[in-house]
Amino acid sequence: MVSSHVPPGVQRLAARLSTVPIGVFAADWSLVWWNATWSALHGDPAALPADERNLARALFGDGAGHAAMRPVRSERGQEAFEASIVADLKDAVSRYPGDTGLGRLVRGLRDTSAVFARHWDTGTAAARHASERKTVRHPEVGDILLDCDVLVVPGADLRMVTSTAATGSGDAGKLDLLRVTRGRTATVLP
Repeated sequence: MVSSHVPPGVQRLAARLSTVPIGVFAADWSLVWWNATWSALHGDPAALPADERNLARALFGDGAGHAAMRPVRSERGQEAFEASIVADLKDAVSRYPGDTGLGRLVRGLRDTSAVFARHWDTGTAAARHASERKTVRHPEVGDILLDCDVLVVPGADLRMVTSTAATGSGDAGKLDLLRVTRGRTATVLP
């Protein structure tokens, strides 16, 4: 069964890195933990129903998760990004064949998304999702170029996704502004 348990040590580490947007994902790409800086960058996941806090559902679905997802451009391209998420789900299905939630997620996406079904049914092997550079289009500060690193938590089958910007860059300044304002626009009084 896919676990959503985030060990206390991982929670403490992620909390201490509060200046960095961090999201912790289960093997099925469900977001199970996040910090305030993640919310400032990507929008508050708490505003979504729990089953919509899933990266695959946000990418390929048509529900609240998809509607809330901010535009993200991967340097490797959208096709490679999508294929890597599907490859991860295929791997999860092979490790958790009896997980009903995972099975329901995959069946639902295959039935409703031609893009997901094409990636799932293709005979070519895609690389699992890993670190890459992405541009996030934020509604308040515009485009932010980030290094998105996927750190695997040994023994827990979790992925800790972090986003950082080059030190001293305008992108780092935008990320700092989001961290301080929590993603809300500042109002200038007359």
